[in-house]
Amino acid sequence: MQELNVHFVNRGFKTDSGIKTVKLVELGLCQFTGRPEAKIENPWWSGETLRAQFENNEWLCDLD
Repeated sequence: MQELNVHFVNRGFKTDSGIKTVKLVELGLCQFTGRPEAKIENPWWSGETLRAQFENNEWLCDLD
C-alpha cells in the first residue's frame, strides 16, 4: 500500500495540524474541479477515511 505526506488544516478555525504520513486508499480526480484527489486513511480514527486534494504542490486535507 502506498503512503502520502498530507498537510492537515482546518480553514474554518484557522488551525494547522502539520504534515502526517498516511495510507493512500484511492487516487482519482475531483468531479467538480478536475484536480487530483486522494482518499486517505484518517490518522486519528482507525477505519475512517478522509479526502485530500493536491493544492500548491502539496496534498492538503481541510478538516473543516
